[in-house]
Amino acid sequence: MIGIYKIENQITKDIYIGSCSNFNVRKGSHLCLLRQGKHHSIILQRAFDKYLQDNFIISLIEECSKENLIQREQYYIDLLKPKYNICPTAGSNLNRIFTE
Repeated sequence: MIGIYKIENQITKDIYIGSCSNFNVRKGSHLCLLRQGKHHSIILQRAFDKYLQDNFIISLIEECSKENLIQREQYYIDLLKPKYNICPTAGSNLNRIFTE
């Protein structure tokens, strides 16, 4: 599923907003990094360490086309003002080529 997702702390109700071209893969990636203590959002990482995995829910909040991912992600960042996002501007690694 392609779309916009949120990671929500069920205790504090603070959230992280992101976009993905494969929700299940991205969800797994977030959980893996958080469990290892290596998530790029130090704010989310600290909350995950404090409140533990069982208190976080990762859910898809909107399906959309790849062409609209960044626009829709920015919409939700502006609307929900997520505490756990490091940057207030939507961005994506979609189609980016990484080198060593």
